[in-house]
Amino acid sequence: MTKQFHALRNNRTGPILITPRQYRRVIITAAAAAILIVMGAVIGVFEYVELQNVRQKEMLHEQQLEIMRDKTASLQDKMDKLDSLDQELRQMVKGAETGDSPKGDGGVADKPKKSPDLSAASFNDLLLTTSRMETRVNARVVSFITLKTVLSDTAGEQVREMQQSHKKYESSNYPSIWPVKGTITSKFGYRGNPIGGGTGFHEGVDIAVDYGTPIRATASGTVTIAGWTGGYGNLVEIDHGGGFVTRYGHNSMLLVVQGQTVKTGDIIALAGSTGNSTGPHCHYEVRVNGTPTDPMLFLP
Repeated sequence: MTKQFHALRNNRTGPILITPRQYRRVIITAAAAAILIVMGAVIGVFEYVELQNVRQKEMLHEQQLEIMRDKTASLQDKMDKLDSLDQELRQMVKGAETGDSPKGDGGVADKPKKSPDLSAASFNDLLLTTSRMETRVNARVVSFITLKTVLSDTAGEQVREMQQSHKKYESSNYPSIWPVKGTITSKFGYRGNPIGGGTGFHEGVDIAVDYGTPIRATASGTVTIAGWTGGYGNLVEIDHGGGFVTRYGHNSMLLVVQGQTVKTGDIIALAGSTGNSTGPHCHYEVRVNGTPTDPMLFLP
């Protein structure tokens, strides 16, 4: 009995024996747990670092965006000043004695247009704004080059002579003078189409002149069109009343606005080659009750 008790006690307090298979399981489980812990730590560190990188990139992007906003706003202000200067120069070319300052969109008598607020503009908004400014810059470059030509001694003297020599026609609403002095290169009526071939009806006369030559109203009236109009390019149309309407096409620059009243001899535009044109000239039309009529019937 005593021997059996000691044997039983020795069995309960002796070392616990495990099989090799059980040992391998314990090792594999411990290794797997260690790997998971290490992977979790690595992933945590990676996510933290990545989050910090994202935050730094966002901060850098916002700083760059703020710099772009400031620079775009500054360029926008300068562009507005250039637009105002352009309008003032146009009015100088037009001449103080040829009528009142334009009172329409873009006229020097208008209040300055307020530029859009860019303090919270997105990247796409800034791209759109810079694209629009690029278009405005290109227009101003062409405008200033033309103005430089017109304000030269010879061209400036030509403008002044025109302004003085045609005052006697100021009250006339009957087309009675030449819009420019030049050579007629294409007459009224059917002709071969210089662009695209074929035959077409030419509703006016083409008068060849140098680029930037001042063009004047052939009678008093009200400007009904002053802007880009299809193949005419930059077009001025004047309603003289009594069924008479004149058109002046392919201009490089317009010096009047829609709704403006002009008098005979007023400088209304500068010659160019915009629209469907093969070279600088003035396309001049006279319409009577809506029907194109040969301008040579009215030219002195």
